Amino acid sequence: MYFNKYPQPENFSFVKPTGLDVENGSMSISERSFKFAFKDCGDDVYQLVVKNKVWPKQYSQAELSEPEGAEKLGRASLSKRKGLQISNEDGETVLGSREGRFFGVSGNAWIMQFDYEKDLRFYGLGEKMFGFEHTGRSTKFWNTDAWADFPFESLAEGRPDPYYVSVPYLIVKNGENYVGILVNNPDAVFMHMNPNVIIANQNDADDILGTRFCIGSADGLPEVYFIQGESLADLTRKLQKLVGTTPLPPVWAFGHQQCRWGYKSYKDLDNLEKKFTQYKIPNDGLWIDIDYMDGFRVFTFDNKLFKNPGKEIGKIQKKGHPVVPIIDPGVKVDENYEVYKDGLKKGVYCKNPEGGDFIGFVWPGATVFPDFSMEKARSWWAAWVSKFVSDTGIIGAWLDMNDPSTGSSECHYMLFNDGKDKHTTYHSQYAMGMQQASRDGFLMANPELRPFLLSRSGFISSSRYAAIWTGDNASNRHYLKCSIPCTLNLSLSGIPFNGPDVPGFGFDSNPELAIDWYKTCFMFPFLRNHSSIGTLDQEPWAFGPKIRKVLKHYIQLRYKMLPYLYNLFMDQEKDGDPILRPLMYHFKHTNRVPLDKIDDQFMIGDSLMQAPCMEEDEAKREVALPKGKWLDVMKRQWVDGGKKVMAKKEDETTPMYIRDGAIVPMQVGERKTHENTLDDIELHIFLSKDNTKAAEYVYRYDDGQTFAYQEGERTRVTLKVRQLRGVVKIDVVDRDLSGGGLKIRPVLHAPGAKSVVFNGVELELKAAEMLFCGSTLKVRKTKAVKA
Repeated sequence: MYFNKYPQPENFSFVKPTGLDVENGSMSISERSFKFAFKDCGDDVYQLVVKNKVWPKQYSQAELSEPEGAEKLGRASLSKRKGLQISNEDGETVLGSREGRFFGVSGNAWIMQFDYEKDLRFYGLGEKMFGFEHTGRSTKFWNTDAWADFPFESLAEGRPDPYYVSVPYLIVKNGENYVGILVNNPDAVFMHMNPNVIIANQNDADDILGTRFCIGSADGLPEVYFIQGESLADLTRKLQKLVGTTPLPPVWAFGHQQCRWGYKSYKDLDNLEKKFTQYKIPNDGLWIDIDYMDGFRVFTFDNKLFKNPGKEIGKIQKKGHPVVPIIDPGVKVDENYEVYKDGLKKGVYCKNPEGGDFIGFVWPGATVFPDFSMEKARSWWAAWVSKFVSDTGIIGAWLDMNDPSTGSSECHYMLFNDGKDKHTTYHSQYAMGMQQASRDGFLMANPELRPFLLSRSGFISSSRYAAIWTGDNASNRHYLKCSIPCTLNLSLSGIPFNGPDVPGFGFDSNPELAIDWYKTCFMFPFLRNHSSIGTLDQEPWAFGPKIRKVLKHYIQLRYKMLPYLYNLFMDQEKDGDPILRPLMYHFKHTNRVPLDKIDDQFMIGDSLMQAPCMEEDEAKREVALPKGKWLDVMKRQWVDGGKKVMAKKEDETTPMYIRDGAIVPMQVGERKTHENTLDDIELHIFLSKDNTKAAEYVYRYDDGQTFAYQEGERTRVTLKVRQLRGVVKIDVVDRDLSGGGLKIRPVLHAPGAKSVVFNGVELELKAAEMLFCGSTLKVRKTKAVKA
C-alpha cells in the first residue's frame, strides 16, 4: 500500500442524473447496478448505505448507537440534479455534492465528491500529525506501527501519515455551520481537502482539474453518516453519542503515571514508589514494559524478576500505586507454552492464504496472532486476561503492538474470520477487537471494578473500551507542538481520553524541554511520563533539584485540580463533551481574534484556557483572548478579551487564563501524595469586579472505583453563585447526598467582593495565598461548610 498516493476522481465513473433513481433507491454507473438507502436517523444524523455484489457485507464491527426517538428534522436530501444536499435550520446549504459527482466507482473503490469553497475549514480526522486545520491535505486511514513502517530519519521531525489510529471522520466548517462526515469502513479510506495534485507545481492544470473535496475508500461497503450541528459543541456531542461516550474510568487513571521501557521488576517498582514518596510527588500508576515477561510470552512473568507476582504487585498496590503491565497480542510459537497450545487447540489464530497460522516476527520471535474478528477468539482472549487479572491482582493494563504490528512479516498475508476474509477487512479494527476482549476479561475477573485500559491503536468506537496514547513520539519540540492539535482533533473525533508520552518517548529529553512538556500537558486528559530504553532517565527528579521543583508543582497542581477533571469526565460520559477543546468550541471566530486555525492554545472544560510556551528560545508569545473577561494568572489581574495579548515565557509559570464567572472545584491545600479527598473540596470562584451574572455549577463525586454510581451511589450538589453590591452569594439549589456528605470551602478570586454568604449565612473571609501555575495568587477563604 502506498501511503502518499491516493485514488483521484479522474479515475472514477460517476452516476449521472439519469442513472439516479431516488424514489426506488437505485442507481446505475457504467452498466453496473447499485442499491442504496438514505435514512434520517433523527437529531440531524443521516446515513447513506450503497450496496453491490463487490461489497458482500459490512465488515466494520464498530459499535454505533443511532439516536432513539429523536426528532427527524429532514435537513438532508437526495435528488437527481443536486445529489446530496445538507442544509441548516434556515435552509442554507452547508454541504452539497459537486455537480455530477454524487457517487462514483472504480473497480471496488468508491468515492463521493463535494462542492468546495475557499471559506470552508476542515478538522477532525482522528489521530493525525498535520496540525489543527486540514485545508490542502490528502490523507489515508490505515493503522500503522509508525516506528516500523516509516524510515526512522523521517520520524524525528516528520509528520508520518497514516498513524496509529484510524477514525475516518471529517468536520466541515462552513461559516458558523458544521457537518461531520463519518465513514464506517475499516478498509483504506481516503479524504481530499482540496490538495494541490500537480507534481512540483509545474503547470496550471488546476484550471482544468478544478477543486477536489472528496471522501472514499479503496474497497468495502460504502456506509457514511452525515451529522449536522448548529455549533462545534452540538456536532461533537452528536458524534460522541453515535460512536459511544467514554465509560467513567477509575479516579487513579486521571493521576500522573510513570512508565519506561526498562522497568521490568518488583525491585524497579519498589524503587519508584520510594522515590515518589521521598520527593513528595504524587503519582498513581507504575507501569512495566515487555521485559517483565518470560521470554516475551504474554500472560507470564520472568520468575527472576518477580518471584511471586501476585504478592509483590499486591505490596505495591496496597501503597496506592496500581501496577500496569503491558499486554501485546502476539503469542509466541512454542509447543511448551500453555497459552499458545490452548489457542492452537481452539483455532483462534489468524490464518495465512495457505490455511496455516499466520506467522509474524515481533518481540517473542515467531509469533501468532489472535483473530479478534471472531467472537470465539475474543472470548478466548478475555478468559486469559481474566485469569491474568485474578492471578496478579492488576486493575489496569496497556495494550501495545495492536496496529497490528507484525515485524518483518508482510501483514497482508494475515487473514481474518478463519481465513475467509482478506486482511483489509479487519486490519484497522484489530486494536478495537483487542480492547473489547481485554475489557471483557477485566470485568469477568472483577465485575464491580471499573477497569482502565490504554491502547496504542484504535478505530471508530474505541472510546467505549480504552483510552489512547498518541503513539511512540520523540523528546523534541516538534512532537511537543504537535501534541495539542493531535489531542484536540482526536477529542473532536470521538476519542476524548487521550494524551502523548511526556516528555517524549524516543531520544533524550533535557531540563528545559521537560519543563515545557509538563507545562503544556499537565492538564491533558491522560498524563504519563514514558521513555524508551537506552535514553537518559526522565523521571520528575532526574534533572536536578531546580527542575524537579517545577515539574513537582505542575504534577501537584493536576492532583489539586482532579475534582474538576473528574467532573469533566462525568460530563463526557453523560453528554459527550471532550475534556480538551479548541477555542472555537466555546467562542466565535472573528476577524479581530481569528480562532479557526489556532493550534497552540486550548480550553480545559469551559473555564480554563491555556496558551503554553513551546518554542525553545522565545521570550514571549502571542495569545488570542476570546471575548469576555479573563483572570490572567501570570499577571495576577483581570483583563479584557476580544483581542490578542502578549505573555512572557518564564521558568516556573505558564500562560493560564480563567474565564470570568468560572466555578472550579479543587482538592484542599497542596497535594503531596496520590490520595484524593473528593468529599471535602475548595470551591474556587472567579468573578471580576463588575460581574453580576448568576453562575451555576453541579459538583459530583462517587467512590472513584466501582460501578455503584450507576445504581445511584453518587453525591450531586448544584450550586448557584452571584455577586451583588460586593456580596458573593452561594446557594445550594439542589442536592443528592447518596454518595456521602460534602464539605465546601469557598475560595474567592473576586477583587470586588466584601463578604460571602453561604445558604443565607455570612462566612468570615480570611486573606490567603495559593501557588497556581507558578504564580502566587492572593485569595480569600472561608471555613468549611456542609452542603
